[in-house]
Amino acid sequence: MSSPAPVIDHKDLLSSAEALGALPATVTRLASIVSNPEHDIREIVEVVAFDQSLTATLLRRANSAALGARFQIKTVRDAALWLGSGSVLSLALATNVSRRLCQPIPAYGLAEGQLWKQSVAASLAAEAIRARAGVEVPAEAPTAALLHDFGKAVLAQHFGARVLNMLAQAALADNLGLLAAEARVFGINHADIGGLVAQHWKLPHTIVDAIIHHHHAGEHRNAASATVSLAHAMVPEILTDTGHENDPMPVACAVSGHPVETHAEVLDGLGIPLESYDELLAAARKRYAELADRYSVE
Repeated sequence: MSSPAPVIDHKDLLSSAEALGALPATVTRLASIVSNPEHDIREIVEVVAFDQSLTATLLRRANSAALGARFQIKTVRDAALWLGSGSVLSLALATNVSRRLCQPIPAYGLAEGQLWKQSVAASLAAEAIRARAGVEVPAEAPTAALLHDFGKAVLAQHFGARVLNMLAQAALADNLGLLAAEARVFGINHADIGGLVAQHWKLPHTIVDAIIHHHHAGEHRNAASATVSLAHAMVPEILTDTGHENDPMPVACAVSGHPVETHAEVLDGLGIPLESYDELLAAARKRYAELADRYSVE
């Protein structure tokens, strides 16, 4: 009989998240602005312009994206207009969380840099979904997708390798899915932890909700949550095609079933016909191949 799951103090978990590095005020302010559908590009420029590191990153990435164009992007405003407000937010977040998501987590079958690659693939898949959805998907959805598995990094920081190995053992011994194994061993799952951290960082409720429900394959309350759930399910196919995910996913990490089957309700809710999934996947793979360098993924 399995031992009872430990009672975890949420304050301790948040302390572990803070030990990974607090989220800068620039990012939380940008998230608040972008989550308002009626935001003005001048608000974004005002926030970014006072952050020298982010300004440099934004201009570099915008000019990289504009490679081949007959002009050079020289201002924050032009960069924001060229990339779009959602991409500006994703870049701001990526600059601050990439290091935290690059650490290996063997209990999850994640080598160094692998969690980061999966996060970037999910974010770019969310961009492709947003461009093709028949409903309006909030600009912050790709950012939520980038953060969707951050709870795994928090668990690794909080418990360490010995306790995390119990997770892998429980999953393999009892053929448990990821969330069920986490609930048995920790009494909480990584999606809920990621939501707690996002809420603690004062990120918009759309991002918090999307992180918490990214494993939910049924009907979602909003388009952002549905988008992140579908993007998460697409990651193994995206990375396998681009040669970044050659090893089989361990039991504790696997996404069970094909998205067309598991996420039929999600696709319908987003206004994406089932027969269009292959086209959507091809577009997401292309986005990853073209734009992964934006996030420094090799």
